[in-house]
Amino acid sequence: MQTVKMLTTKQFEQWLQQQAQIAIRYRQIEKSDLLAEYNTLKEVVESADFQSKRTKLLTTRYADTQEGSTMALYRQLSWNTSVILYNWLKKEAWKEKPEVVQYLELSAQIQTPEFQQANAFWKNPKRWFTTPESQQEKRYNELLKHADIVFFFQHTENEIAELESYKTVWTEECETAQLSAVWQTGFLYPSKEFKANHSHVSEQQAYTQGRNTQVANRVWSIITKKEKTTAPAWHPTKGMIMHNFAYTSDVWHTTEPIAPKSGVLQAKVRLTGNAKHVFCLTMANAKKSLHLLPADKVVKEAIYTLVWNEKEVVNYVNNMEVSRTQNPLSGEALHLLVRSYLPGNQKAGTGQLDIDWVRIYTK
Repeated sequence: MQTVKMLTTKQFEQWLQQQAQIAIRYRQIEKSDLLAEYNTLKEVVESADFQSKRTKLLTTRYADTQEGSTMALYRQLSWNTSVILYNWLKKEAWKEKPEVVQYLELSAQIQTPEFQQANAFWKNPKRWFTTPESQQEKRYNELLKHADIVFFFQHTENEIAELESYKTVWTEECETAQLSAVWQTGFLYPSKEFKANHSHVSEQQAYTQGRNTQVANRVWSIITKKEKTTAPAWHPTKGMIMHNFAYTSDVWHTTEPIAPKSGVLQAKVRLTGNAKHVFCLTMANAKKSLHLLPADKVVKEAIYTLVWNEKEVVNYVNNMEVSRTQNPLSGEALHLLVRSYLPGNQKAGTGQLDIDWVRIYTK
């Protein structure tokens, strides 16, 4: 995760999907024939021999070639008096003259298919583009612009390894009408002897053991509504008592510690109404928790991310870092706890916590 400009939820979800696909695409290209061809051509095209030949064919003047020199000498000898007389009179005696001897040798040489082919090649100012090497260079340049090759070299092995290092530990995708079996209503206590399903007299809502919870359309909702009821509540001096409440809501925790000692917790959440909400990693009887929803940075709808390790806890809202604190639960495997509540010292009102999905990752 990085500290970047705030993204809307939709944009951030697209970004998350892109991150997941980057590593997959990178590895596919890494094993492809396309990249193998590119690497082979790159080695060839960037070699000293290849570049030397390319430079020679593109810059050498025809007049400076052996074929050009031969043709220049042949034309010069063609105007030599002895050669002209020989060609005109055809006297055998003239064949002994040095100029005629050289002329006849050159004449025979330039008539050979080998010389004519070489001469035509060097005489062509676009000779480089007739070579197999030019075709290799052309293909190499095509591959340089290929979308897969461009994509591959936009990323590094370290970056991909970092993406791949995160493994999914646990998810709640809310795909069925019920939460997964790991969830249980009530607070988290170290012993089953403790009464988990209770409320607090310092709050204005009673917890209903799941009756204020629904899972529909792939969304898990905890609904805080106005509803009179009498329910067990913890009093700081009287202990557990029956108490009258004007509102109801719900509290859930995981029966097992599903989060590792370090990792990433991420959830898409929508908040409406006046209720307050707790979404945290915790352990039984813990005085502190790792909160996914930062108290002073809560927004109506966002993807919240909590990154924790042995030393610190970092909160993100839609990929923007909002807080960084010391980890009070270092080295512990953690449970999830989710609840909505109405503080006793604030004006009460209805509210709703909607959770699209929850995901936990580790390295």
